[in-house]
Amino acid sequence: KLTNARGGINGVKVSYEECETGYATDKGVECYERLKGKGAAVFQPLSTGITFALTEKAPNDKIPLITSGYGRADSVDGMAFKWNFPLLGTYWTGASVLVQHVKKTAGLKGKKVALVYHDSPYGKEPIPMLEELGKQEGFELELLPVAHPGIEQKATWLKIRQSRPDYVFLWGWGVMNSAALKEAIGTGYPRDKMYGIWWSGAEPDVKDVGMGAKGYHALTMQDGADANSKIIKDVLSIVHDKGQGTGPRDEVGQVLYMRGLTAAMLGVE
Repeated sequence: KLTNARGGINGVKVSYEECETGYATDKGVECYERLKGKGAAVFQPLSTGITFALTEKAPNDKIPLITSGYGRADSVDGMAFKWNFPLLGTYWTGASVLVQHVKKTAGLKGKKVALVYHDSPYGKEPIPMLEELGKQEGFELELLPVAHPGIEQKATWLKIRQSRPDYVFLWGWGVMNSAALKEAIGTGYPRDKMYGIWWSGAEPDVKDVGMGAKGYHALTMQDGADANSKIIKDVLSIVHDKGQGTGPRDEVGQVLYMRGLTAAMLGVE
C-alpha cells in the first residue's frame, strides 16, 4: 500500500493478495495455485511446511519463492534450488548463531542443550545442524517436540526438570512461546538459560509473562522494533492516516510488524 501510494514500482501499481492459511500446508498450496493462475510474480509462503510443498512446483511455474528467515535451509544452494530465495538467514543460520553465542559467553563442551521445538517442518529444521554442532562442540542434544498449537507443555517441562539441561533452545511459534516461559517459571528453570529463535522473540511472546520473562534471550532477524524510523512514520502518515491501514495501528513498528515490512520490501525490490 505504501509503495502504491508513492506511485508504484517504476510507475506500475502493485497488485497483491493475501491468504489466511492457519499454518495449514494444504491451504497454502491452494492459495499458491489460485494466485499462479493470476500471473503471480513472486510468492511468500510464510510457512516452512508450505515452502517444502511448493519447492517442487516453483521451477515449473517459474515463480520465485521468497522465504525471509524461514523455509528450507538447504535451499541456500542456488544451483539445486534455483527458484527458492532464503533471504535474511535460515534456521541453520539461527542454530549456528545460538551455539556460537553460548559457546563464547558460557561454554558448551560437556553441556546438555534441550531443543523445545514446534512439532512441524519449521521446528524440525534446525535439528541436523544442532546434531552436527553437538558433535563438533562436544555438547549433548535433547529433542523435545511440542504438538501444535503448543499450549500443553507440562510433560515437556517435567522432562526438563528431570534431565536438567544446561540450556534450553526454544523453537516456538505463537502461544507456544509464552506457554514455554510460564512453564519454565513453574518448574523453576532459569530464564537466562533459555534462548529463542527469532520467531520466539517478539512482544506477544513475553507481554503476558511480564517480569517472569526477565533474562530470556532471543535472536533478532532484523533491527528489532523501531517505531520512530522514517519508514514507520511514512506508513502511519501515508497509509494509516488515510484510512488505508491494515491491522491495529498500535502494532505498527513492533518486531513482527517490522519483519512483515522487511518481507514486503524484499518482494518490491
